[in-house]
Amino acid sequence: MKTRNGHNVRLMTAGVFAVAGLALAGCNTEGPEEGVDVEDISEGDVASSSPAAETPMAGEGYSGLYDQNFYDEARADAYAGQEVTVSAEVTETLSDDTFVIAGTANTAVDPLLIVEEEEIPPVDVGQVVQVTGTVMQDFDVAAAEEMLGIDLDDELYADFIGEPYVSITSGEVIEED
Repeated sequence: MKTRNGHNVRLMTAGVFAVAGLALAGCNTEGPEEGVDVEDISEGDVASSSPAAETPMAGEGYSGLYDQNFYDEARADAYAGQEVTVSAEVTETLSDDTFVIAGTANTAVDPLLIVEEEEIPPVDVGQVVQVTGTVMQDFDVAAAEEMLGIDLDDELYADFIGEPYVSITSGEVIEED
């Protein structure tokens, strides 16, 4: 009788291991790619889940190259009040405290006004800079003059009135012309 019970125990143990092996084989140890959540997968639209295509969530900010997508989202208030870090080429200097970025040599992007809340090293047209600051909405010359404590030439800023801008607290030149 002992032999028969021992045989049954071995069969049962083998069966448990076989079932466990099948159960584990069905498990995927790799999760979805970073930046993809369950909602993206269940909707069947994985292409829209790439980090570059995501609409920013409140408070997330941004760090990367200044591109048209960033500008469009800033105009839509997606980054309003958030700290961002952007890199781009300086296309125009308007004063000691303001300049304009517009992508890089290889990309054309709508110009974005940069206002220095804190003084940074001087920048020149053609230099690639990385700046960190807060995205502000609805540029207003009088408000900028009050914030900076200087008088700005209203005509130089006519194209930026009502547009988003970045009030920066730090910046550096990362590539010379």
